[in-house]
Amino acid sequence: MGTDGQVESAPGREGENMTDIQEFIEAPGRAEQVAEIQRRIEVEGIQYLYCQFVSVTGRIMGKGIPAKHFATIANKGFQLVYGSTANLFVDRHGQYIGYGPESRELVGVAETETFCKLPWDSKTARVFCTLFRGREEEVDGGAFLSSDCRGNLQRIHKAFEE
Repeated sequence: MGTDGQVESAPGREGENMTDIQEFIEAPGRAEQVAEIQRRIEVEGIQYLYCQFVSVTGRIMGKGIPAKHFATIANKGFQLVYGSTANLFVDRHGQYIGYGPESRELVGVAETETFCKLPWDSKTARVFCTLFRGREEEVDGGAFLSSDCRGNLQRIHKAFEE
């Protein structure tokens, strides 16, 4: 983060600036961590993965996926509606309150260091995710999502330590 609180981009390939999501996914050592977790999933027979994040009200929210797709969500992410960070609700007719079907989607990317097999269900694991704005957005595409409470705390804590 810059001194004015704005997100700065790191130099990318051939002089291009990398987005926050690219930096996160291409962090040194991450590819090896993803491969090791994928190996554990296969060896330990883990079948399901719960991709978790914290809502703005502090609830742990998430999305369940087949564990064999871990490498995909670690390297590309998965999509969620923005309302999911605000405890998305539906009315009695099943219509989203506050977010229509045309709403943009955010991207959640697995944090490899948080992968953990659940002790009460050996076929299920969980991983926390960092949230980003959609890559295709015209303004700040691929930037850290400002309503990602856990991600914000991690970045602020890191800046404080520096």
